[in-house]
Amino acid sequence: MMQLIFGLIGGTALLMYGVEMMGDSLERVSGPVMKKVLSALTGRVWKATVAGGVLTALVQSSTAITVLAVGFVNAGLINLKNAVGIIYGANIGTTITAQFMAQYYTFKLTDIALLVVGLGFAVQFLAKRRRAKDIGSALMGFGLMFLGLKILNEGVPFIKDNASVRYFFERYANQPFIAVILGMLATMLVHSSSATIGISMVLAQAGLIDLNGAIGLMLGDNIGTCITAQMASIGANISARRTAWAHTIYNVIGVLLAMAIFA
Repeated sequence: MMQLIFGLIGGTALLMYGVEMMGDSLERVSGPVMKKVLSALTGRVWKATVAGGVLTALVQSSTAITVLAVGFVNAGLINLKNAVGIIYGANIGTTITAQFMAQYYTFKLTDIALLVVGLGFAVQFLAKRRRAKDIGSALMGFGLMFLGLKILNEGVPFIKDNASVRYFFERYANQPFIAVILGMLATMLVHSSSATIGISMVLAQAGLIDLNGAIGLMLGDNIGTCITAQMASIGANISARRTAWAHTIYNVIGVLLAMAIFA
C-alpha cells in the first residue's frame, strides 16, 4: 500500500511539474511575440479565438493565456469581446496537451523520456543564451511529463489488487455526475487540468473507470480550471471580472451540454 501511495504522489508530482516546466519555458520563449499578438487584436472575435488557440497550443498552458487575457482587459489593452474570443480559443488549444499524453499509449514515449530529459538538461546546462536554456527546460518538462505517466501506470496493478480502491472507482467514479465533481475538485486543488486529465487516462487505460467516468472527470477539469481566472480577476475592474465569468459560464454550459450527450 505504501508503494502505491508513494507512486501516486511521486507520479502525479512529476506529471504536474513536467507540464508546468514545459508550459513556463515555452511561455518565456514565445512571451514577447505572444503579448504583441494579443495586444494587437481588435474588432474581429474570430481572429482573437484563432490567436488564443494557436498561442495556447504553442505555450501548452491555457491558464497562462486566460490570465493574460484577464490582465490585458484590466489594463485596457483589449476589450471584453476580444478577451472572450481569446479564452474560447485557449479552451481549444489546450487539448493539444491531452493529445501529447495520449501518444504515450500509442508510441510508448516513455522509452525515450529519459533521453529527452537528458537532452533537455544538456541544452539548459551548456547553452549560453536565455532562449536556448528555456528550450532545454521545455524538453526536460516534456520528458518529465511522460515519466510521471509511467510511474502512475506502474501503480495500476496495486490499485487493481486493492478491493477498497477498486470498489470506490466502480461505485463512484463511473457515475458521470460524481466523476464531474471529482474532476472539478481535483483540478481546483492542483491547479492543473492537464495533470487531472493524465490521471484520467491512466485509470481508463487500466479499466478502473469506463469511458463515461473518464469523460466525467475531464468535464470536471473544465470547471475546476476556471478557479485560476477567477482568482486573477480579484480586485480587477468590471471588464476583467466579466472576462473571468465569461470563461466560467462558457465552460459550465459546455459541460452541461456534453453531459446531456454522453451521460
